[in-house]
Amino acid sequence: MFFPFPAPASRALVLMAALLASPGLMAQEGPVSLMIRWLPGKTYTQETQTETLTALTALGQAKDSKMKVHQVTSIAVTETEKGHKEARVTFEKMNGEVTLNGQQETFDSADLSKAPDVIKASVGQSVGKSFVLIYDENDNFLDVRDTAGMAPANMGNPVLTRIAEAKEVAELYRRSLEMGLQQRSVKPGDRWNAEHTLKFPSAGSVNVELRVKFDAIVNYDGHPHAKVSFEGDMANDDNGIESRPVQIGKGSKVFGQILFDLERGTVAFGAFRADIALEIQGQKPLPVRQQVTTKLISVE
Repeated sequence: MFFPFPAPASRALVLMAALLASPGLMAQEGPVSLMIRWLPGKTYTQETQTETLTALTALGQAKDSKMKVHQVTSIAVTETEKGHKEARVTFEKMNGEVTLNGQQETFDSADLSKAPDVIKASVGQSVGKSFVLIYDENDNFLDVRDTAGMAPANMGNPVLTRIAEAKEVAELYRRSLEMGLQQRSVKPGDRWNAEHTLKFPSAGSVNVELRVKFDAIVNYDGHPHAKVSFEGDMANDDNGIESRPVQIGKGSKVFGQILFDLERGTVAFGAFRADIALEIQGQKPLPVRQQVTTKLISVE
């Protein structure tokens, strides 16, 4: 629900632990850019694993709900005649397992015939669908396009409300790529605050306030990477005008670490955790924990 995209969790966490324990820090002579740089003609492939625990026992139910999702996403970058960059994001495949009412179900986007109806609806609506992020020649974000294909159709025509939600998903994905990064050049030891307003289809506008630190430059996969860590708070925007059935309650937290590839200008690895208090109308706050790990598999 919250950060929709990541590599097998155990491998990713072991990798991160090894990195944090290693002495492979690299000398740094001056500030560096942490701005994502898209390379036309290249396709970026990500693996993402998301694990979500919804503590239904806090509401008096017998069992908690658990879900693990492994997803592969591609981003194909082309250049327009105006010199702009178009990054087409496609959710290629998805598989995982979900535990509902104490029963475990597995699913794979290659064959959803035996998947629960709720999985068929959500996964079937996502896999194989794409949208386009538009950037200028200096990699400044401009617009989101071609999101209608992610919206379910009614009598052959996409439903307008679903088109709006699809655009929110696309914008949320774009924001997740940039979480914790800095537009200006920075150096190891620098700290900064970052504020994001994210719009979730189910919860509306959510303010995220991050406290970020550029920890060091490290050697990862034979290349220099900036290691950045952050923590912060998230809650619904009190000034938001949306009426949504779910709210992100105060006290919700987010933590994360990323490795930014300084040579290729992209995030190579990210590990995030969100501890969220969901406020559902007429019910007690519902604790949700979500852990997301993402790894860049290739740039070809």
